[in-house]
Amino acid sequence: MRRILGVILVALVVVSALFVISRIAAPYLVSSGLVRSAMEGAVSRWTGHRVSMSGTPEIEFWPKPRVSLNGVTISKPGADGMKVLGRIEKLSATFGLYSAMRGRPQFDAFHLLRPRFHVDRDNNGRLDWASEGLLSAAVREVEPRDGDAQMLGPEFDASVGAVTIEDGSIELTDEASGHLLVANGISADIAWPRLSQALKATALLDAGGLAIKLDFSSPQPLLLFSGRDARLNATLDAAAFAARFDGVVNLTDGLFRSGGLALSAKDIAALKAWSGIRLAGLDNVKQAQLTAELARVGEELRLDGLEFDVNDIHGTGILSLSRPAGAKPRVSGTLAFDRLNITRLLSAFSLDLPSADEESQATERPPRLLQWLDFDLTLSATRADLPPFELGDVAASILATGKAAQFDIADAAFEGGDLTASFIGAGSGFARGGDLTLSIRNADFAAVADHLKVAGPVARGRGSVDLTVNTRQPPWETGLSDMSGTFTFASQGGVLTGIDAPAIRRLASTSAYFQLSAGGDGSMPYDRLDYSARFASGRAEVLKARLVGPDETLTVSGIVPYADNALALLGELSATDPAGEAAFPRLRFFIGGAWPDPVITPIYLPPANPLK
Repeated sequence: MRRILGVILVALVVVSALFVISRIAAPYLVSSGLVRSAMEGAVSRWTGHRVSMSGTPEIEFWPKPRVSLNGVTISKPGADGMKVLGRIEKLSATFGLYSAMRGRPQFDAFHLLRPRFHVDRDNNGRLDWASEGLLSAAVREVEPRDGDAQMLGPEFDASVGAVTIEDGSIELTDEASGHLLVANGISADIAWPRLSQALKATALLDAGGLAIKLDFSSPQPLLLFSGRDARLNATLDAAAFAARFDGVVNLTDGLFRSGGLALSAKDIAALKAWSGIRLAGLDNVKQAQLTAELARVGEELRLDGLEFDVNDIHGTGILSLSRPAGAKPRVSGTLAFDRLNITRLLSAFSLDLPSADEESQATERPPRLLQWLDFDLTLSATRADLPPFELGDVAASILATGKAAQFDIADAAFEGGDLTASFIGAGSGFARGGDLTLSIRNADFAAVADHLKVAGPVARGRGSVDLTVNTRQPPWETGLSDMSGTFTFASQGGVLTGIDAPAIRRLASTSAYFQLSAGGDGSMPYDRLDYSARFASGRAEVLKARLVGPDETLTVSGIVPYADNALALLGELSATDPAGEAAFPRLRFFIGGAWPDPVITPIYLPPANPLK
């Protein structure tokens, strides 16, 4: 054992001595000019473009041989001479000492200090970095392999190693869109042992003033760069938002193929300021997140198992994104919400494009979703807000395209009854109003009156309503004077508050006129109440108003100029049973003044047998 330990110790001493001696003797054994030219040649072979150096090369041998080239420029011939693709302040790499002594240095662990790359993407999606270099050749020759791998012939399978980027930048000019994308302050660590193997990278960068961290890995990097389907795992994290994708992508058409997607907007205000997004309704969103499984079926992108949270609203569902020929992309599917705000929903799907003489003000109007997308969605919600009401178990749908918009509530629980509704937008959206039909069955209208805070006489009982409304104003901004339509109400069993028939009869016998409130706070019970009216331009015409009580019947007809809060009605109290006319004689009266406390003026009838 002692002899074995002694041999090991001697071997270590010899190896260490040889290592030190080789480093000391290296400057005399290795040609700096050879290393420099080999380094330039290696970069040129990799990129397929011309590489030149303006500064003096530096070679270090301790603790590991390293060559550094200063002022490196990568260029290619262009229409106006040499076109600069990139500049690197300092490019360095380690190399094998013995391979350099043999005149064929092998480089590894590349370090790029302040590289500045310029990339142009033409109308066909081709990058001006595409070339006949080693990397481009490998991209052309790579083939998919069973599983999440790629296959590359040995003549193209070069060693890459580690690449570190310090304070770099990229400018991407897209000729098709005219956009210039700039990323600065890039610090990245890339691990890519060989071209045929997996690539992993971590990068920190500044994009338009927003610090972003990107973790990226792919077992098929060459397939990815060649524009074919490739496996990718990427995580992006910033102060304003975060994103994660694990699946298959294709860079040629910029589309996700399949995989898990997660998005999170952590600070909507900061995201808007950074991206410049202007969208109606976005100011109401404080935070949002989404997860889904993506799958592409033909030209349709599906989001299965979708879960999302917007502010305090949670939802699930399935969505698909397609692009019909000659039309905008269409979003269709089914969404289920815990809680839904119908007013905000309709506002988000409104389209209010300026007229020709308003083009100069178009930038002041936030765009609507319908300017970019068409929608065909089925919606459900456990609770839905339609201020001041709350609906339950809502089943609804929305169809919104560039030509038409329609929102339907197929069924909803409303104040103990049922509600259905349909709102058809006047044109391509709801911002210019539309036609509304509403039907309510067997609801508690005492609760309805309480929510609406109605003053004056109110029917408190269960009943049904049919309403048709036409408006040319946004429904969430319109007033009653902007609407026209019809209203029908029917109720069986209840009371009409604020109407005390005995008090009215008593006051009518002693006063030429009196206010309704003078009769006190009594109420009038009814077995059936029917009311119908049509309204327009701030005025309603009462077509039918009949209350049938156990003893008396009340009928009303006339005009209600509600824009002025006025009344012009003719009322009549009579016995429900003609046999009781002696106890409840017919009393006619005029109702004028202002709501909710109008003035009642009795109309005295001539005697039944006037003198001849």
